Amino acid sequence: MPNFIWPNLRRRDVGAAGALGRAIHWLGVVVAGLCALLAAEFAVEGWATHLSIRLLATAIVLTFGTRGLRYVLARE
Repeated sequence: MPNFIWPNLRRRDVGAAGALGRAIHWLGVVVAGLCALLAAEFAVEGWATHLSIRLLATAIVLTFGTRGLRYVLARE
């Protein structure tokens, strides 16, 4: 049964393109998390707020962009 966090059920037969989409998605999620962590550190330090905002925007774009890529390649 689908839920709010994962709205579509995972499929087993996604093929090579789907496996690549899943790998790119999770790599993007890890990179987005690191960007968000670095943005929080820069915001706390206060000396690079413009860079903090850009890193946070990059994290958001990476999260949604790689999710969209996974949706297209793996159809999930």
